[in-house]
Amino acid sequence: MTGREPVLIRCSWLVLTYHRHRRCGSCRDGRCPRVELARRRIRAWRRYGS
Repeated sequence: MTGREPVLIRCSWLVLTYHRHRRCGSCRDGRCPRVELARRRIRAWRRYGS
């Protein structure tokens, strides 16, 4: 990939890093909607971005 990552993608990586070690208030039963959204954004960026 070339260029800089958009702010949303950088924030998504921060969400994933945070959830590797901790849980947030939205986490339930091993599934967190914030993590799922972050993963979707990163996948979409890899697919369509750069």
